Amino acid sequence: MTETYDFQPDEVRRSDHSTLVHQHINWGMVRAHIVKRTGLARQETRIAPYQHSFLINLKGGARSGEDFVEGRSIGFTPRRPGSVVFVPAHREWSGWDEGDATGSYLFVSVDTTFIEETLGSKHLVGLKPAIGFRDNMIEDALRRIAAELNNPDPISVTMAESQAVQLFVQLLRLNGVGLEPAKGGLSPLNLKRINAIIESRPANPPSLEELVREIGVSRRHFFRAFKQSTGKTPHSYVAEHRLKRAVDLLRTTDLSATDIALGCGFASSSHFTVAFKQALGTGPSEFRRRWRS
Repeated sequence: MTETYDFQPDEVRRSDHSTLVHQHINWGMVRAHIVKRTGLARQETRIAPYQHSFLINLKGGARSGEDFVEGRSIGFTPRRPGSVVFVPAHREWSGWDEGDATGSYLFVSVDTTFIEETLGSKHLVGLKPAIGFRDNMIEDALRRIAAELNNPDPISVTMAESQAVQLFVQLLRLNGVGLEPAKGGLSPLNLKRINAIIESRPANPPSLEELVREIGVSRRHFFRAFKQSTGKTPHSYVAEHRLKRAVDLLRTTDLSATDIALGCGFASSSHFTVAFKQALGTGPSEFRRRWRS
């Protein structure tokens, strides 16, 4: 049995291959692995995780094979890039497949206690393994986690946890489960405390776990109350705050883009540039030039 705590790609997807590259990161409540192979032939799969697990084909496809859930054959669904597999904790998916010679996939495991406290355990009882399905929202959330693995920074843990919640919200909706609406947002005092923490740590933004501890409520309550109060997830709120700070520094100081990037919690100047362009449509240097012209 393969545990998601100690992910071994050759055990989870045994295969004949000429090369293998394995990247991984552990954010505590969320763990992610990207595996890339070339020279693939037939490969076998067996995933029996202790945590909830997702697998998405990033490159290459499986055209033929056979899948089993709990040892029972369920036939085979061809898997192209973007196809997703979900295996709940303590369930099993196994089988074999043949397809493209070059392939890569992302494997994500999510702590069961974390997601139960966030969304409520009663909603998760009926979730079943789902093999080779497509859903744009789930695919997008998994690709965002992959992007954080490739470019981690101090806020990546918050981003990964936020996307994990989105994965399960969409799974529940696909299964026809409605989530109870939040009954109230954060109090003005608690929101002020959260803002004070964020503002005091621009280079090392607080994680979701730290914010939850500060308020002294459950993850589930905090996530919903925070979004009701601000209209944003904790990740989006912190990301927006550090970009606003970066804009202020570009306008009012002569600090280099690299110094501003590191001072605002970005892993590198290149990561800062990408995030800045996505948000404002131009790079930091060009923004400063236009502002001062």
